[in-house]
Parts: sequence; C-alpha cells; structure tokens
Amino acid sequence: MVNCRALEIAGKPLVVWEHDDVIDAGTGNCLTGSWVWDCALVFAHWLGTPAWGRNALDGKRVVELGAGTGLPGLAAAIFGAQVVLTDRRPLLPGLERNVVANNLSSRVQVQELEWGESCAHLCPPVDYVFMSDLLYDVDSMAALCKTLIELSDRNTQILLSYELRPGTTECFQEFGRQGLVWSKVPTEELHPDWNSEDIGIFRIWREA
Repeated sequence: MVNCRALEIAGKPLVVWEHDDVIDAGTGNCLTGSWVWDCALVFAHWLGTPAWGRNALDGKRVVELGAGTGLPGLAAAIFGAQVVLTDRRPLLPGLERNVVANNLSSRVQVQELEWGESCAHLCPPVDYVFMSDLLYDVDSMAALCKTLIELSDRNTQILLSYELRPGTTECFQEFGRQGLVWSKVPTEELHPDWNSEDIGIFRIWREA
C-alpha cells in the first residue's frame, strides 16, 4: 500500500510517497523510514523560513543520513542544493520514486549507506549533513558519529531534527564523547506553524 502526500514548502510544491510494505528482513516489521515523520516536516518547513534566506542552500552540497522518504533533502534541492539521499538498501526505491516525482533528478542522487562504513563515494567533506529523527538507538550512535566525522570538516554544518524519546540524552552523550558539539536552534527561528515543544533542531559541528 502506498500513500501520496502533497506538501508545500515556502510556496514550493513537493510530493512525497510513503510505503508501508518495506520490510526489515531481521525483524519482519515495516521499516520506519517508509513514512514522513513530524521531525521531517518541522525540518523541511524550517528550510523555507526567513531565518535561512531564499538562496542560502543554492549550490551547496547536502547529504541526508537515514533519509527515509527524503523530505528534508528534497526541500533542500528545491532551494538549489545538490543533494545525496542515503539510507539502507530496501528504502532506496522509495527515495528514487520521490526524486522522480518531483523532477529533481538533476539535483538529487540516491545512495546506499550503512553508518560506520566508508563515505568516500560521497566525496567528503560536504557543506551540510541532514539528520531527521535518528536518535532512537543508542547502540548505533558510535557508527553514526563515525559517519558524521568522515563526512565533515570544521566548515560543515550538521543539522539534526529530533523528537524527544527515551535514549535521546544518551545519544547526545555519545556525540560529546566523539568530539561533536551542538547548539539548539531557537524556537522563534522555526516555522510558526510547524514547530512543537517535543521536537528540536540542533546545529552540530566538529570540535576540532
């Protein structure tokens, strides 16, 4: 079964297809990246706010990790960025479908990436790394941090949207142990109609 969501980001239309038949071979459950989550909506609408500026992403290189349906990365692309959407292999066809549905093939690539494995094919460092709703598995944070460090240098902006869940504090603690620092984006900079007390956006960068 599929569901098509028609969205508008700062007056620009986006179509996002969701899938509920992409199964995790290990658990037999649907992969959570098959749907658009609230964190992705808050993130994407933030990219269209005056705090960003209409041309801030134009020509920038963006990699989205754990992209799922790819909404934040697709939003960056409609604002002029060159984007690579990455996730596990079963989710790649859905990402490809969303790229084609929005006529973004000239700006967006889809690549498989397991956290902790080599990122050389993504030609780091990049200008931005996007993450949306990835802080739910503390055991995967060391691998995620390895990927973040490989993709970035001191000029890279790592942007994270997350919903407060059990384990979030421990995930941030792992960031700190791996030499990453962060600051929270003030709520007043987020889209006035797309924000929540339970969802925060952070800027993260390498300490050294």
